[in-house]
Amino acid sequence: MNNLKNNILNNFKNNLDVYLLNYLLIIIYFIVFTNLNIQISMEQFSRTPDSWTYFSTSNEFYKFAETGYSNIRPFLYPLIILIVCKVSGVVGLWLLQFLFWIISINLIYLSIKRITNNKILSFAGSLIIALNITYLVLTFHALTEVTTLFLLSLLIYFISLNAMKINTLKFFHGSLFILVLLSTIKPLFYLLVLLMLFIILPGFYLKKYINGPKNFIILAFIIIPLLLQFTLMKAKYDTFSFSPIGSIGFNYYLFAQGVAQIDGISLDEARIKMKDLPISAELSYVAQNKLVYASLYFQNMKANIKAVPCFLLYPGGFPSGEIAQYMIFVNSLYYYIHIIFIIPILISVYSIYKRKNMSYYLGLIIISCFLISYIFLTLPIIFGEGDRYVLVSLPLWVFLYSLILNYLFKRRTPSITNARAV
Repeated sequence: MNNLKNNILNNFKNNLDVYLLNYLLIIIYFIVFTNLNIQISMEQFSRTPDSWTYFSTSNEFYKFAETGYSNIRPFLYPLIILIVCKVSGVVGLWLLQFLFWIISINLIYLSIKRITNNKILSFAGSLIIALNITYLVLTFHALTEVTTLFLLSLLIYFISLNAMKINTLKFFHGSLFILVLLSTIKPLFYLLVLLMLFIILPGFYLKKYINGPKNFIILAFIIIPLLLQFTLMKAKYDTFSFSPIGSIGFNYYLFAQGVAQIDGISLDEARIKMKDLPISAELSYVAQNKLVYASLYFQNMKANIKAVPCFLLYPGGFPSGEIAQYMIFVNSLYYYIHIIFIIPILISVYSIYKRKNMSYYLGLIIISCFLISYIFLTLPIIFGEGDRYVLVSLPLWVFLYSLILNYLFKRRTPSITNARAV
């Protein structure tokens, strides 16, 4: 009995920082919840047009022959909505997304703590995410961002746990599986899956598969969600494709934006005018007007990073003027933080590269930089959607900037330098 008591006390002492973090997270969530006067209801969760399309897609599982928004919405998030709402209604969906919110912040805390051994940086990074009210408010919407941030946080945690094992199939399989799940929720990540399968696998891991053929079976199980999405698209729409949402987004936003500016017409008129234009003609048009599109591209990138918190300003939405102003300031602050960190990142990469004993740290920085750059570079395709799209980069850059600060100021030595690669 005494041993059990001592174990409980030791566990509590060893994890006091985690308990304190979660206590703060619950307080933050409760304060925002009460100030916004949010009602957990179907009306709230389907408030936006995109939310409604996810509910509509989930209903298609009952009528497989019926076509609708499953053409542009991959199956996994609508399936989650279907299962959770069938069991416990929208209250269950809110509870699941609340758990994703709190777990994702814990995962980032543990990731930063594991790599830097710095509790101050870990707390600061976690609170940056917790105090992003847009992320919190999205737990009350049937949108993919909360699930996406949870999976990205899980990816960061997995990478931090296996930072010394990047050259192993365990690392490759785990990272690929999380990216596959991400792609079947948000098609943005589908290109990363293709990169993993057709460039990284043959370039770095093919010999391991040849030496252990059973790993091909593991790989086959990992890509099952992809195969399911392809099967759904073929069965319902007779097309062997993953999702056309990327090309639709390009046509509807960036391409039409350029046409509107060049021809001096409204955006709606441009969308109608170029609606049935083949992709080859679109690319030719962009090439002919590359300076206009380049200008719009960088203009959209800046606007999306500094975007207004649309889910706090949505018509008929929450009475949240002060909180909305707070998030407008925060999003603008993020923009300047990204600019400020460009030079420190370059300095750190060069310095770490010269130190041969910190290759794992360099690997973490490069992976994080690549994922953030990928998200930022795809942002300008869409505009006018508020801060929900740039939001998915939040756990990535919080983790990256924490690593950079830890390295530059050397307040703690990295905690996994003696870890053994398996």
